[in-house]
Amino acid sequence: MKRVKILVIVFVCFLLAGTAVFAFTYSKMPYKDLEVSEITSATVRLIPPDKTIQITEIEELAEYLKDVVIYRRDDSYVEYTGQGVSFTLKMSDGTQTEITAYNPFLIIDGVGYRTKYEPCEALNSYANELLRDEDAWIVLEKPPVLDVISDNTCNSTLLGAYSWQSKNDDGTITTIEADSAHPLDCEGLMDEFETAETTAVLRFKEDPDHILSVCCWSDAYWSDPEAEGEDLDVNGNEIELKSGGYIYEVTAEWDTGKSGYGGTAHYSFYIKVLE
Repeated sequence: MKRVKILVIVFVCFLLAGTAVFAFTYSKMPYKDLEVSEITSATVRLIPPDKTIQITEIEELAEYLKDVVIYRRDDSYVEYTGQGVSFTLKMSDGTQTEITAYNPFLIIDGVGYRTKYEPCEALNSYANELLRDEDAWIVLEKPPVLDVISDNTCNSTLLGAYSWQSKNDDGTITTIEADSAHPLDCEGLMDEFETAETTAVLRFKEDPDHILSVCCWSDAYWSDPEAEGEDLDVNGNEIELKSGGYIYEVTAEWDTGKSGYGGTAHYSFYIKVLE
């Protein structure tokens, strides 16, 4: 009887050990049967640098996805730092899925899995190649953020009126016309930015195709939107600042081109040059 019990215990131990090994080594290729026709559109967002690109060659993306391998579920990816590339696929059945390559993890619709290194790294490299392509279609669903840098200090700006268009999945275009108060009527909405420098750099999250104009008004004209402004020259992304306190308005344009995203936007900020 004791011998039988010992054999049973040994068998159970082997069974448990085998189950544990299976659970650890279990692998799956979730997209091995993915067909190109199932994907109606796709984008990829890279963080950093926090840019989204429209993917035009769906066939190439599908081939990379077919190779990915996932293992056990593991949500510890939240403890990691590094670049993540998130692919958003809109499917022909009306659903949407998000796949993030974040080695050593693959995150599918918010659920993390340990993943095989090489296919995941290939997805990441593919996304970065798209970003380096001069003809990449950057997705701009709204006007990019503009910061102003002077005296080694970065200051935010106030987005004003803009006319913006974005491309829908069916190829149609949606245009938004947003109005705004005149910069001189926005005193309570702008922080005062002090600098000892006489120049400032305009840093857009996504550089415009054209900076159409830069205009300024003395802060003596707060609440007087009828006051005449002064046009300033722009050297690349750098502007000369006026001595004293001035309100500045920048007007920039992004060509819609092939991407279908872009338009014109106005930004304003308040800088006081210290004498």
